[in-house]
Amino acid sequence: MNLLSRHAAFVLFLLVYAAVLAFQVDHGFASGDGHGVVRSVQTLLGTGKIDVSRPPGHPTTEFYLFGGVGWAALKILGTEFNDKFYLIGQALAALATLAVFYELLLRTGASRARALLASICLGCSAQFLFNALDGEEFNFALLFLLISVRLLVPATTIPRFILSICAFALATGCRPEFIFLAIIFPIYCLLNSKLGWKYVVASIAFVTIAVVIVWMPILLTGIRAPYTAGMGLRESIFGGVYRILFQAFTPVIFLILAMILIRSLWHLREELAARNFVFAISCAIPFVVFLVFFIHPAKAAHLLPAVPFLVILMMRRSLALLLALASFSVLSCFVRTDVFKDRQFVGPHFVPGSYFQTVRAKPYYKLDYIRRLSGQCEDRPALIIGDAWPWDFEYQVERSTFVARQQDLHGEIKHDLPAFFTRGDHCIFLSPEAGFENSLLRDWHQKGYTLKMDAKVYRTLFARYDVHSSIASGTVDIAGLPFILFRVD
Repeated sequence: MNLLSRHAAFVLFLLVYAAVLAFQVDHGFASGDGHGVVRSVQTLLGTGKIDVSRPPGHPTTEFYLFGGVGWAALKILGTEFNDKFYLIGQALAALATLAVFYELLLRTGASRARALLASICLGCSAQFLFNALDGEEFNFALLFLLISVRLLVPATTIPRFILSICAFALATGCRPEFIFLAIIFPIYCLLNSKLGWKYVVASIAFVTIAVVIVWMPILLTGIRAPYTAGMGLRESIFGGVYRILFQAFTPVIFLILAMILIRSLWHLREELAARNFVFAISCAIPFVVFLVFFIHPAKAAHLLPAVPFLVILMMRRSLALLLALASFSVLSCFVRTDVFKDRQFVGPHFVPGSYFQTVRAKPYYKLDYIRRLSGQCEDRPALIIGDAWPWDFEYQVERSTFVARQQDLHGEIKHDLPAFFTRGDHCIFLSPEAGFENSLLRDWHQKGYTLKMDAKVYRTLFARYDVHSSIASGTVDIAGLPFILFRVD
């Protein structure tokens, strides 16, 4: 009880955060990659086959963690691993990450008040909150990374050092790009007076062995190259800057953190002389993360591992500045700024905050859109590609809020393409991924079906970098097929 009373403010923060996450568990989830994880776990438990959702693979989550949870659910509860198990796992990972981060800050000498404010900054950061509510494995990777760092603070023993390496290897099994953060071990060895260059070489060898062991299930089945971002140099630069300023952070938050990082670099030499390990990696990790991000700026969440270490650098600054950062972080959950609307450049304007952007993408909130999408079913048979995915329709069909018959169509790119038929076969709904299935679409057009597409989907698929011109309702040609564009506002 004494421990709880001393940290009552942080415990209260965790309880509020847990309540926010728990409220959204039954509302489905919108992450396409998340659905891929669930399917991979179901395949693993059903057939024993490892079928990675995204190359090169994510063994920690898809094989060890969720595989174990799915096996226990099947054997003990008789329930198949599903979206609820996945979302509960995401929530628990977020809460555990916040707890480890808070404890790490206390171990580095931060006061309870500063540690609480720093935890709020992390918990309310856009990508951390997104992954806690509905994302991928970024929070799991961050959890294992922070555990790895915590095992090195304060000066550690050899067994703790090896455990730290094992935790880091598990982090790479959640998100492969975390392998670039292995620099923490050479830095630790160089800053520890009892170690040195020999231990640097040894640490690299141990990290390599641990990573190979964690990745063994994927290596045995054959590793594949990861997907590329599909961007040229120009798009990588401009897209990366946009994601930094408006998706990973807000302009104000990024300005504060960038200023702190620059000022900290001025003091790096003296901190290295003082063998300040935490300060050194708090400067190094953001630098590496931002550098790697521009190689593959596909997701703003790739910047997430920089956030806790940038916040750690704030610990030496004024309490007022830390309080300001926490306030702006909380505010960003409710309202943010943006310069794009439907991928069109429109200038700065306010948009719903990261919390509302995340939850509104969940299937629970898609019912109104799906009903309005049904308004595109007119007298003539129609095939409609809307801004809704199979799980959005399935969620409503399972709850009898939308009546449709599901049938998989055969495509050339995706062989099993879920389609939803209403009013008999009069109206067919397909998800955006069907936009590239030219042969399938041509067959239905020849059967007399009118082809329709949400203008927002058209812009996303075929005009994503044309940011200065709007796509209005009308008729467009896609691979020789006429599509009627419409808007559902």
